[in-house]
Amino acid sequence: MDTIKKKSITQMTIDRLHSYIMSDSVKVGDRFPTEKDLCERLGIGRGTVREAVKVLVSQGYLEIRIGLGTFIKSKTPNQTDSLSNWFVNNELELQDLTVVRSALEPLAVKLAIERCTDEQLALLKKNQSEASRAAEACDAAALAKLDEEFHRTISIISGNLLLIEFNDLINRHLAQFRQNTFKIQNNIDNFIPAHNAIIRAFESHDVSMGEKKMRQHLKKVAKDLESSKFNS
Repeated sequence: MDTIKKKSITQMTIDRLHSYIMSDSVKVGDRFPTEKDLCERLGIGRGTVREAVKVLVSQGYLEIRIGLGTFIKSKTPNQTDSLSNWFVNNELELQDLTVVRSALEPLAVKLAIERCTDEQLALLKKNQSEASRAAEACDAAALAKLDEEFHRTISIISGNLLLIEFNDLINRHLAQFRQNTFKIQNNIDNFIPAHNAIIRAFESHDVSMGEKKMRQHLKKVAKDLESSKFNS
């Protein structure tokens, strides 16, 4: 049996609109229904329709002509749309992981800052130095490895065995996400300053700042996930 996967309203809308585009009832060059028409036909809100259309535009199925409307551009996707598709198809799982990380990782930082030795801080700084070089080279594979190492090091410094175990489990689920997210320049640009801010909290032994910066980091990861559906 195939695994049952839950889908967001947006993904279900994308699937419905894609089926419409691929149907024999429309052809390339035809005008696409308006937002208002789609809302009425599908019984959904404008925001959901707008996001679904943006995805289909990014994938090459639709095009927006200013002042004229939206038209069917192609019945085959862009050759470069696979990364965008991956973020769309895995959005819900990644959102769930971010929620869990937002609960656990600020706690890990709190405990880690309280316990961190000079040698352990040096490990975080070494990781960040290597990550900065990898970012300059746009080396997605190296960045994925270093990002995982950074967060795992914090969990280890915390000294809490359950946090270490949870972190390792989360990292297994995030492996492909990390490989893909660092293929997008905007995500690389956001990653380095976020880790720098967390390290500064370690340097100043500021627990509350560390928790705050980790929450901000993960909030930005969630925003990057959203934008990656359109910018990849």
